[in-house]
Amino acid sequence: MSIKSIFSAAAAGLMLLVAQGAYAQRTINVSGTVTDPMGQPVIGAGVMIPGTPIGEITDADGKYSLKDVPENASLTIAAIGYVTQVVPVNGQKVIDVVLAEDILALDDAVVIGYGTQRKGDITSAVASVKSEEFLIGNIHDASELIRGKVAGLSITKSSGDPNAGSTIRLRGVTTINGDLTPLILVDGVPGDMGTVAPENIADITVLKDASAAAIYGTRGANGVILITTKTGRREESVTVNYSGYVSTSHFGKKADFMDYHGIVDKLTALPDDGYSTDWLGEITRPGFTHNNSLSISGGTKSTTYSGNISYRGEQGVIKSTDSQDLKMGFDLSQYLFNDILKINLNIVKGLHKNSSADPAYAYRQALIRNPTSPVYVNNDPEQGYMEEFGRFQYYNPVSILNELTGDTQSEWTNLTGNITLEPIKGWTTNLMLSTHRSNSMSESYRSSYYYDNYKEWYTDETKKPMYNGSASKSQYNGREDYLEITSKYEHTWDKHRFSGMVGYSYNYNVYEGFGASNSGFSSEKFLYNNLENGRYAELIEPDITKQATLKKYGGVSSYKNDNTLIGFFGRISYGYDNRYNVLVSFRREGSSKFGNNHKLGNFPSVSLGWNIMNETFMSNTRDWLSNLKLRLGWGMTGIIPGSSYASLVAYEYSGKFYNPVSGNWEKALRASQNPNLEIGWETSSEFNVGVDFGFWNGRLYGSVDVYDKTTTGLLYWFDVPLPPNKFNATLANVGIMNNKGFEILLGGIPVQTRNFEWTSTLTMSHNANKLVSLSNDLYQTSEWMNVGGISDPVSVSTHRVVVGEATGRFWGLKSIHGVSSNGKWIIELPDGTWAEATTEYNDDQYRQWLGSGVPSLIFSWGNHFRYKGFDLNIQLAGALGFVILNNQRLFYQNNSIQYNRLKSAATELPVYDLETKQPTGEYKKLGTGQTQMFISEFLERGDYLKIDNITLGYTFNTKNVKLIKDARIYVSANNLFCLTGYSGLDPEIENSNPFWGAGIDDRDKYPTIRSISFGVNLTF
Repeated sequence: MSIKSIFSAAAAGLMLLVAQGAYAQRTINVSGTVTDPMGQPVIGAGVMIPGTPIGEITDADGKYSLKDVPENASLTIAAIGYVTQVVPVNGQKVIDVVLAEDILALDDAVVIGYGTQRKGDITSAVASVKSEEFLIGNIHDASELIRGKVAGLSITKSSGDPNAGSTIRLRGVTTINGDLTPLILVDGVPGDMGTVAPENIADITVLKDASAAAIYGTRGANGVILITTKTGRREESVTVNYSGYVSTSHFGKKADFMDYHGIVDKLTALPDDGYSTDWLGEITRPGFTHNNSLSISGGTKSTTYSGNISYRGEQGVIKSTDSQDLKMGFDLSQYLFNDILKINLNIVKGLHKNSSADPAYAYRQALIRNPTSPVYVNNDPEQGYMEEFGRFQYYNPVSILNELTGDTQSEWTNLTGNITLEPIKGWTTNLMLSTHRSNSMSESYRSSYYYDNYKEWYTDETKKPMYNGSASKSQYNGREDYLEITSKYEHTWDKHRFSGMVGYSYNYNVYEGFGASNSGFSSEKFLYNNLENGRYAELIEPDITKQATLKKYGGVSSYKNDNTLIGFFGRISYGYDNRYNVLVSFRREGSSKFGNNHKLGNFPSVSLGWNIMNETFMSNTRDWLSNLKLRLGWGMTGIIPGSSYASLVAYEYSGKFYNPVSGNWEKALRASQNPNLEIGWETSSEFNVGVDFGFWNGRLYGSVDVYDKTTTGLLYWFDVPLPPNKFNATLANVGIMNNKGFEILLGGIPVQTRNFEWTSTLTMSHNANKLVSLSNDLYQTSEWMNVGGISDPVSVSTHRVVVGEATGRFWGLKSIHGVSSNGKWIIELPDGTWAEATTEYNDDQYRQWLGSGVPSLIFSWGNHFRYKGFDLNIQLAGALGFVILNNQRLFYQNNSIQYNRLKSAATELPVYDLETKQPTGEYKKLGTGQTQMFISEFLERGDYLKIDNITLGYTFNTKNVKLIKDARIYVSANNLFCLTGYSGLDPEIENSNPFWGAGIDDRDKYPTIRSISFGVNLTF
């Protein structure tokens, strides 16, 4: 039996329907045992008589007992992972049932674009994850529920900031300047992974290839993620569910910098100020999260309803970082005229609040700060913060957090209505109207003691700031309106299954915002609530030979933009004899963002499926081969430009000029963008070949997909001459990118006994990316470009992109792990000679390829163990074949800096002779004359294996408890352990867009956290 059967107790409980009447005929008592094909008991199977209150859930021995069963009734036996059976009673008092395993669940409905499809009929690369398979623990948003569950879907969270989201990537780099995030739809309406509470999600489906995603046209090139929320069921008794957990967290790993003893022992250039300060301890605390969710659902013959309210509060490990989220959802459906008409109303409301803070910069300052310096002058808070403005970019981290006040408050509302008409069986027409409204308000105040203000006005005479602080306030409003009309017809006859659908969609978006700032206030009591009281938003009038400017500490800004997207689409699906399936779709879409010559685009797709297992010539293999299916798909998808007005000429006010006629200074107007009527969508054409298989009735199963995706019309800014152009760069669709790869899913049940079960799932994916072209006859650019980069004072590029080769590759100076007799790093030049590392070699003629920052293989391994009422889930994740630039080592494993250093800076290194290239036998530390440089010494192998999530739970036997239907407690750990050779904080790196650089571990990022959670789930 599957571990899913344990969770089916709650699902089966929802199927015990309220009776609409009573049977008057003769009744008997019926009992029996429900087992699987191996004779093992099926726990949690629902045994019931539909339409009556008669029903029960099988116990730990698979037994059930029903009273007052009508002699002519029929029992329905259902359990997750098994084929549902209907057995006539026919006066029998003992009915034993053997359920056939249906792990592959070919009759299950899978959500696809604008509808559902039988799993057995799926012809594209589609993966679906049900709620009982979600990860449990300190879950921030929906993406963390399915980490490692879908082959090829990379979900990375490389920051411990409570307000940081996950980076979601699928099947490589498809754009240069566009967004790489998949299209996310919540109940058919565009949203994001944080739109609804994780506890209110029923399943998440990923449309991975273009044949599945083409129905969404210009939004589907990066894949599509479909989130379906929980709803009530017809004739379902009222069900109330509570889930909650508390979590504590801390940094997964800390950087090993010099402490008090390192300063006293003169291992840095910092003076001994006589104190001992744990700067990281001063700005951190134990993180704490609490999450509570309450939901209710039910239904009658004509009405279904569900509601959910969830609250999550998180206190970050770095002080002054926190977040609060309140999310509510309500769904109501009414069936009328014998189900001919259905009216549905769905409302989602979200409220979010987070404090204003600069945790990443405070973290950097805490690392490099002198551990012998006090937090306050003479260690006395009354005398102010201890600052040393003479050192470059060296500030008090406690001041950075304490002297910044403010927060961001946002809210959003999704209101969706559906009217569904089914005048004849199988033909349904649906009208969906939806609007998404969002707004946010951000407020911040930096006091006079905040480092950026303090250093500006600080005087040696007063040791105090001359003027009070700076404040800002901004507001955002967004409105997204949707209309969709779809009409579909489904019919099955003999061995044929047909489905057809046509539709129209309309989407209008408008966004606007306003911001204001000022500084130099007469009082700091008003914070950001009296901006007009500042003195530095006043225009400074110079003499006429100079340009008038607005003081940098004050200003106002505002913006507004809108766009419209329409689409006509259709799809036909045909299946014959559960053997052959074909799906064809087409979308014609237009956007106001496109140029006048490319307002409309076409996005076709076709996919084929062959259920080889159902062929007669395979009949002799069915005792060991339970599933074999071949899929072949092709489709076209697109990426829409980010800007609403990318095709139009744009102007901006920049600077001022003196008008001798009026005698005034006037604002100057200049072009900021050239028009391009040819701008259109970036188009991806993708082939996908897949095979699904299963052995021994699902004891071993899996799938393999191989794809080849080419994206044309990549948008890129090209240099153009002035004149005739109004601006020196034009945005145009020119580039070509290719992605090839494979995805593997393997699952099975290695051990299955009466009391113990082990299920296991392994996913692996590989992607190879190549920039095919970046020029055409009209627009030309170099065949290569240096990208990526490191901040000051190093300030050099780190990667090179070359036409015809992969992106994400490091390009820099190759070094030897050792130093010269002068204590400098040694680099190996392209001609094979060795030299001391100096900045004069920061030139392309001396650089070499140093490896890729993009993993060659990404994998995950999930294991579920069940023993009676206990269950254990272990989710591992990893990546192989890439390197990471350890920026902390690059900046702070250096003895020339005037800040604190990593302890490794004091490590003695082997000395090499530059001529003979042989070690001299000596060892010495890196010399103080070695400047900070980007060399391969700081590139490390990033291969890792991480215990991403481990959860131990216990489900109580509530058979004899009247009020509680289901009860479970658990303890869960996230980011528990990492096996890696990487010396940095975490090898799981966020590659936002590998085209512009991959594998850079930022020195300023908020470190990742490790959390332990304790939770409970109750169903009433």
